[in-house]
Amino acid sequence: MKITAILLPLCLALASMHASATLVPTYDRFGTLAAADFGGSNKAVAIDTFTGKNVFGGSTGTITLGLTVLPGSSSMPAVTNDGKGTFTALVGADTSSLTSTLDQWAKWDLGWHIDGARTSNLYTYKLLLDVDPGTSEDFKTFIVGMNSEGTLNLGDFGRELLGGYSFNPSKIGTYSMILEAVQFGTNNIVGMTSIVVNVATANAVPEPGSLALLGGAIAGLIAARRRKA
Repeated sequence: MKITAILLPLCLALASMHASATLVPTYDRFGTLAAADFGGSNKAVAIDTFTGKNVFGGSTGTITLGLTVLPGSSSMPAVTNDGKGTFTALVGADTSSLTSTLDQWAKWDLGWHIDGARTSNLYTYKLLLDVDPGTSEDFKTFIVGMNSEGTLNLGDFGRELLGGYSFNPSKIGTYSMILEAVQFGTNNIVGMTSIVVNVATANAVPEPGSLALLGGAIAGLIAARRRKA
């Protein structure tokens, strides 16, 4: 199952956003997120924490955002990372089940986590998914619920239908993924974490020790659109 432990469901895609280069992973901390599960994998998470504010500007406590990448199923190859927000996954379709084969799922899943949110925060939580590893990013924006956690696959037919895109798991290249909290009414970004997924052939997938070199070569698109205090 591609969605796990969701408190509020993934909703309709809002819009596309185009950009010209791969983003630089942005987060406060990269590592274990004890509150997350992601189907049993929580040791490589790009984590952002910020202080939630209510309509009067008062603190409502810490809100945590997390993004990670993991194998699409237990039979899929491992996903590696450089410890700096860049993940490397094997190219190709997941053929471990009839559904994954028909839908042309990738061999990797994106996992997200949100906790500490309050209804008084008046924030909208958005997943911006780069669905084509071409020369320009093509973000599809989906709304996720506050205090939600789940995994998703870009090849899921329902997500393609809502987002208005067609995913090809056989494309080699780099995908950029963003999870952000946006202030309702102003569209100010109050919290954000982002990662990069490098999809490669088996021969091109680097060992973990070599991934640090890859991370240093990533060009910047999104300079930290940092939170409003």
